Amino acid sequence: MTQRAPHALFLLFVLSVVFSVQFPLPLAASQYASVNLSDFVLLAIAGLFVLERLRTDDWRVTLSMPTPTTWFLVAGGWMVASLAVAAVRSPGVAVANALWTLKWFEVAVLFVFAQAFADRVDWNALLVVLTASGIVVALTTVARTLSTTGFARVTAFWHNPNTLAVFLALPALLCLVHGAVRIRERPGQALVAVLGGFCCLVAVVSTGSRSGLITLVVGVAVATTLSYRRLSVPLLVGGVGTGVVAGGALLTTRPQLLERFLPTIAFREGSIVLSGAGTGAIYGRYELTRKALDLWTERPVFGYGWFASPENSTVSFLDVFYTQVLVDLGLVGFVLVGVFYLVMVRTFVVQRTTASLVVPTAGGAWLVGLLAAGIGGGHPRIPRIMFLLVLVLVAANGLRRRGVVPNDRPRAAARGRPFRND
Repeated sequence: MTQRAPHALFLLFVLSVVFSVQFPLPLAASQYASVNLSDFVLLAIAGLFVLERLRTDDWRVTLSMPTPTTWFLVAGGWMVASLAVAAVRSPGVAVANALWTLKWFEVAVLFVFAQAFADRVDWNALLVVLTASGIVVALTTVARTLSTTGFARVTAFWHNPNTLAVFLALPALLCLVHGAVRIRERPGQALVAVLGGFCCLVAVVSTGSRSGLITLVVGVAVATTLSYRRLSVPLLVGGVGTGVVAGGALLTTRPQLLERFLPTIAFREGSIVLSGAGTGAIYGRYELTRKALDLWTERPVFGYGWFASPENSTVSFLDVFYTQVLVDLGLVGFVLVGVFYLVMVRTFVVQRTTASLVVPTAGGAWLVGLLAAGIGGGHPRIPRIMFLLVLVLVAANGLRRRGVVPNDRPRAAARGRPFRND
């Protein structure tokens, strides 16, 4: 069993999430239920873990982040309780809901394994692969958008333009923060990073996703707030500004795409009226929120079961993260899941040190952006997004513990001094 096996498997896992291959499960009575390539890679990681423990007869697992791990299990425990109640009330939807509950625990298992193998994974390389993969997806998205005539929303590798857009906000933030923080130390590398962030920014705009744009805008604002003392403001403003100009140029060639971001606003009979492409979704979410509150009052404690709202024809797809959780898990589950995400945000924030600033800043900013975009979709709880979220969190922790800034290892070694961890 080689020491590099965990590293190779985690790199493969990142690629399998970004470039997902899905195998639908038609018998699960859900259009969303599937087995993915990432499931098989995670199974291989679990197999490696078991084989190594059998060989050493040592089953201890050191958790470097016990608090978020605990909240993962606490929230998951309530999901199981909610599922049990939902299975009694509506047996027909129990199978699909059970699969979604298992997905939550699958993410938790990945989180545990990532911590267990943390010392044997090159997190710097993993983040490079993640960012480079995101740039490839971004370039593919832009290329497909430009190659289409009229109005078309691209879904490159992610099957949904909104999920694609909120994902692309992650490599965009990693690139922009890295470039703005490291410009004085590594100007060439920083400029390349900002160029990659620019590509991702344009790709987010090209999807026509308002959720993706909210994620990116809020993420940039949070990242700026968390690291303003170290940022090169001119470079950050230049990168974002150039992306906005390029995105604006793209929008002018796609009028319907432009209308999605800038609907016509008018006052009629004392009220605000929106018109234009996609405004129906804005009004629709308002109605869905009202409907969700009515549904919640019917089952206020246990809810309908995790992910019941998109699977249950009675409930329908609510398309707002907060009301989805409230309807699915009831008030108790809503509080537990809310605390879980707040703990994740706090964990990112406390990871920031002088020697490790980029990754926790970008990761925390992305998570806050996802939560802000929750007004237009359930993106924070999508399994593919959560897989990447926990990997970035563990990567931030691993780099902090080693006192290594991404891509700074050779330079620090050449100076003949240990890596800083202050």
